[in-house]
Amino acid sequence: MSAVVKTVTPFISQEILLKALDCLQIKYQVTNHGIVLTEHTDYRGNWTMVLENGKYLIKHDSDSYRRWNSFNTQNTIGKYNSINEFLQAVEKEYLRIDKEIQEELERKRQEALLEAERKRIEEELKRKEEERKAFVEKQKQEVLKKAQEQGYSYQIKQVGNSVKIILTKNTY
Repeated sequence: MSAVVKTVTPFISQEILLKALDCLQIKYQVTNHGIVLTEHTDYRGNWTMVLENGKYLIKHDSDSYRRWNSFNTQNTIGKYNSINEFLQAVEKEYLRIDKEIQEELERKRQEALLEAERKRIEEELKRKEEERKAFVEKQKQEVLKKAQEQGYSYQIKQVGNSVKIILTKNTY
């Protein structure tokens, strides 16, 4: 018979789970069958974290589980004397790491939103500047057309950021 030990927090991310085990300094080996905890071995084998239905469950033979928790205090996982202590520590680390990752993703999302807003503002400023230049050019053309109709000649000079139009009319 085998036992399945369930946790309150579903361990759905292998990456976070492995980081949690690393933080707790638990030795493990990733295999095709799951994550084998190599620090605890008895005559029936290792404790294994197996992916089932999208989350990792810890599995082992139930006879061995009772013997391990009740009689053999030398068989521990790292510094943890029971599977419950071990799972509580893993769960705490898992949640801490997951929270850090969520906070980092939120920070990056906020940065992306700020960058998108900055680009939108830059585009708006460019558009406004192009509208202003188009308006100035239109006014310039209207002034020049009106001046020509009234018999003026003109000269255009650039003075700094401004355009200076000099109108002259010869009268005899």
